Amino acid sequence: MIAAVRQRKILHLVASSGSARVIDLARSLEVAEETIRRDLRSLSERGKLVRTHGGALVVDEAPSGLGYSERSQSQLIEKRAIAELAVRLIEPGDVIALDASSSACELARHLPDLPLTVVTNSLMVCSLLAERSRVETVCTGGVLDSRSLAFVGMRAERTLSEFNIRRFFFSCLGIDGQRGISEENDRHAAVKLQAMESAHRSVLLADSTKFGAASSVFYAGLESIDVVITDSARPERTRDLLDAMLARQIEVRVAQIDAESSVDSPQK
Repeated sequence: MIAAVRQRKILHLVASSGSARVIDLARSLEVAEETIRRDLRSLSERGKLVRTHGGALVVDEAPSGLGYSERSQSQLIEKRAIAELAVRLIEPGDVIALDASSSACELARHLPDLPLTVVTNSLMVCSLLAERSRVETVCTGGVLDSRSLAFVGMRAERTLSEFNIRRFFFSCLGIDGQRGISEENDRHAAVKLQAMESAHRSVLLADSTKFGAASSVFYAGLESIDVVITDSARPERTRDLLDAMLARQIEVRVAQIDAESSVDSPQK
C-alpha cells in the first residue's frame, strides 16, 4: 500500500472515532508500528491531525479556508461558554478591541449594553452591536475580506494604533507550544499584531480544538498572551499547553462544558 493511500485511511480511522492508537492503526492497516509513526509525523506536520503519546487526535477545528458562516457553527457550545466567561472581564467605561473571529463575534452577542467603546475590524461585530445604544462601536475600516467579513490592511491597522485599548479579545487558528499562535495569512496576522501592541492586555479566546493545531503564519509567541480562555471539552488536548502557559504566568480560565454549558471560576 502506497503512503498516500495509507495516510488517507489513517485520517478516516482517526476521524471516525476522534482518536486512534498506533498499535490499533498498525493492526487495521497490517503494517509495522514504525510505519504508522512515520505517517502520523507526516500528517501532523501538514496539520491534518494532532499526534499524542502512542497515537493521534483528529483536527476538528474549522479549516482556515472556511468563511464566517461555516466557522461560526464550529464548536458553538464551547464558544458560547468561553464568551460567557470573557464577558466577566469587561467593565463599564472600558475601551476594548474585538477581532473578526467567530469567537469574538460570540462575545459580541453576549456583551451587555454597557457604556463601552468597542474597536473592531469585524463587519459582523459591528452589526451585532448596532442595537446596543450605550456601546460606542468603532469600525476600523480598511479592505474588506468578504469571505471572513473582516477589514484588513494599513487603514485597519492605523485605526487600531490610535486607541488606548484596555483589552484585546481575539482568537487564532492554532496554538503551538514552541512557535506560538498562528493565522491564515499575513494580512489577518498584521491586524492582530497591531491590536496586541495597542492593548494593555491581550485575551485569547481559544476553544480546545485550537491547541496543538497550526495554520500558515506564526505571528506571536505565547509570551504575547496575558489571558487565555478555553473550554474543558478536550482536557487531553489542552493539558500540556495550559501548564506551559501557567508556567509563563499567563492567566488561564477554563469554561466547563456540560449539559447546560455552565462556566467555572478562574484558575490561577
